[in-house]
Amino acid sequence: MKKYYILGDSRKEPEDLPLFQDLNLDQLLEEIFKEEQEYCYEMPDSLEAVKYRQEVMRALEEKEVGDAVKSFIAGIRKAREYEENAVLLENGDGYANWHLKAAYTYYCALDDYMVFFEDRQQIPEGIQEVLTACRSMAEEAEYARNHDRAIRVYEKLSHLRYSIRIEKDCVTILPDREEDIISSLSEKFPMHIGKPERLPRLLPGKETTKLEQRIFSYLQKRNPGIFEEMRLFAKECREIFSSMVLDVCRELSFYLCYADFRNYMESCGHAFCYPEFQEDGMNVQGGYDLALAYKNQMEGKRTVPNDYHFKGQERFFVVTGPNQGGKTTFGRSVGQLIYFANMGFPVPAQQARLPYFPGIVTHFSVEESMESGRGKLKEELVRLAPIMQGEQHRLFVIINELFTSAATYDAAQMGRRVIDHFLEQDCYGIYVTHIDELAGERESVVSLVASLEGGKEHRRTFKLVRQPSTGKGYVETIVDQFGLSYEEIRRRLAHG
Repeated sequence: MKKYYILGDSRKEPEDLPLFQDLNLDQLLEEIFKEEQEYCYEMPDSLEAVKYRQEVMRALEEKEVGDAVKSFIAGIRKAREYEENAVLLENGDGYANWHLKAAYTYYCALDDYMVFFEDRQQIPEGIQEVLTACRSMAEEAEYARNHDRAIRVYEKLSHLRYSIRIEKDCVTILPDREEDIISSLSEKFPMHIGKPERLPRLLPGKETTKLEQRIFSYLQKRNPGIFEEMRLFAKECREIFSSMVLDVCRELSFYLCYADFRNYMESCGHAFCYPEFQEDGMNVQGGYDLALAYKNQMEGKRTVPNDYHFKGQERFFVVTGPNQGGKTTFGRSVGQLIYFANMGFPVPAQQARLPYFPGIVTHFSVEESMESGRGKLKEELVRLAPIMQGEQHRLFVIINELFTSAATYDAAQMGRRVIDHFLEQDCYGIYVTHIDELAGERESVVSLVASLEGGKEHRRTFKLVRQPSTGKGYVETIVDQFGLSYEEIRRRLAHG
């Protein structure tokens, strides 16, 4: 197998990584992977790994391939479920039967998976890696012995038949309609002549009825050799699951969960695309906040997409404009796009071309801590320090409303130093702020402004446009919202 496993031994939870809260990824990923017990949030560490994942995702988009993989995953999961039933019983015939069912289901899932791809001329590299590993495992002598033995014994058991005749208070178990009364139960049943049945699904010790236990005991007496083979298999072939197969199953489940979520959002009219990676520059058409889009979809609201780009030496967006104009949402949307691009997944946009960023750094406004006794500015500086002291070359940086508790002049000076620091590291980024001075004309800095409809203070378009910062405070909306205009105050005073 290649080294690009999604699930590794070290798995961080999103609450341990601030960027997941800052970008609302923690809520989004929980929704996407809610059916999975195990999934990984960490991005791979190379562009090669990202492209490998893209290839797997593209392969799964083909319906036949996707269906085959889903069937494979379902078979492995069912086998694990049977094995869990066996473990609950520890030993005995109940354990032996569940263990055999687990082995049979497991081997059949692997067989079907390999047979499906056997005659396909073009197999994507990502799928080919899994297939090659499975074939290599199947060639091992121990695997072949256990495989053939499980199939043989299970099929022998599956050919056992019996009939049940229920007449008034008498239940008769027959060997394929032969007259042989096994038990009379006190319960009253209507007259019924049964068709031949297989071995009872549940066995002693696992939610069985008295009737099922009697059937099982009867079949054991009539076919002792087959049941002895079942017991020997359970004793001699206890370990059947390959860790490689279980890892592959979990990883393919991870891909399919995202694919299912994407399909749902696309059916609701939201665009996705595979990003194209390039050395420099960035161009995104129709990018949007996926977490917000999902929430809006649930509430019947519209989500506004944005186009944006870097060209030449441009590296940083400084985003200004009115409150509630979409500035923070824009920062989150760009961060989410880069995150999913680095995960090897389709991204929420119509089109995306961007460099490969080895990591994402975020710093969103924080409240002062009552526990530490530090003020808001100190809290922000404490969080900012390790970000600026570490290795940040070519990262993507998203900073939202930093230094809002400082004087405007001080906040402008500190903000400029922060931007310059990351520019020196050849980072790209976004700086959301109310300080218009930071959006001054520089070759590496682009001013984006949250626009208003026709200049109306009350009508946000949630569109970000490339233009010099207007320098407006946008206080009119707040004044009108709280009835603090000059005319309103005079009216109130006049009415006492």
